[in-house]
Amino acid sequence: MAPNVRLAAAAAGIALAGVLAAATSVEISGHWYGLFLLRGKRDAPLTLMDDLLLGDGSRRLAGVSLGPVRRLLQIGAGSDVLPRLEVEWSDANGEGTIRNQFADGTELITNFSRYVDDDGNDPKGLFVGGALPEIAGARDQNESGMNYHDARGWKHVWCNVNELLVDEESRAHWPPGKWTYLGSRVLIADREHVVIESTHSIPFASGPLRVSRYAHFRAGWPFFRLGLRFQNGSDRPVRITYAYGDEPWVGHFGSSAGNVGVVPGRIVPIATTVDPGSRWAGILDEETGVTAFLAWPPDQRPNLVYFSNSSGFDPAAMGRPLTSNSVFIGMEWQDRVLAPGDGLSVLLTVGMARSPAPSVPPVVPAAALQ
Repeated sequence: MAPNVRLAAAAAGIALAGVLAAATSVEISGHWYGLFLLRGKRDAPLTLMDDLLLGDGSRRLAGVSLGPVRRLLQIGAGSDVLPRLEVEWSDANGEGTIRNQFADGTELITNFSRYVDDDGNDPKGLFVGGALPEIAGARDQNESGMNYHDARGWKHVWCNVNELLVDEESRAHWPPGKWTYLGSRVLIADREHVVIESTHSIPFASGPLRVSRYAHFRAGWPFFRLGLRFQNGSDRPVRITYAYGDEPWVGHFGSSAGNVGVVPGRIVPIATTVDPGSRWAGILDEETGVTAFLAWPPDQRPNLVYFSNSSGFDPAAMGRPLTSNSVFIGMEWQDRVLAPGDGLSVLLTVGMARSPAPSVPPVVPAAALQ
């Protein structure tokens, strides 16, 4: 190649590198799950990241995940004693993963805030949902949200949670992606127990509503406790409605085939309300026998529990067979009035149960109801 041609090629390469650098924003979370080049969402047309959330996969142009290597290193450094817990949590980013390995070698994995919501926001804090990068960009996403692994492979249990706070005065709706994230911290992290806290603020019409969230895991539990405290930080009363629910796609991510409602001792094949006195309700996958269940204590029970074919309660839709691809379980603590300085406490158990045979209602672990 002639010197002038080589010089021109080098100049072109430098110019191209400069253009790419100017067109690329860099977002480093500190996780170093890999290195990923994505189409940009805001100012820059390209984004270079060391992490990948569920929902970012469609923007991925190139990249490599270090997840399998990291996992091998974690296994090598871990204890051989089962059951045990493993936790990876980022206080700064308000997201992470808890791995609960059971005595029989199976495991239950729960991801928190590792997803991008339908509005393009990425919630931060103790909100179930999302996946590690090697799953976020894959076609098979059974390992997202809360998921269970046994000798037959991965089963999807819970998806990205559908939580909502409603300011009954202004009728403003506040999904997790719009909550102001104030921070988080790991309170306990050892082989047997993990407790994490995240704190948030929501600007209600009458003043700020502060929310503290706590997740408690115990080795061997196929569930975790989610505690919430809503605190009125204004000098006026506030009226709030809090809703928790999901179309969990139990068994296989992306499909509600074979999913039906279930309450203690009974399968529920139709959209209907559930007696809050039942203490728990869930979605059963009749193919795998896996159930995603929610439980609550009698003194903190919701006003409304229901099964439906889509998120949100519609009285006119009750009685229809649960045949959609969005079979949903929802619950609401409705129109609660909090005086200045007062709060509302909610305690939920979020987990998985196994049926003795497909199409047979499961027995929820007794510890989940204590």
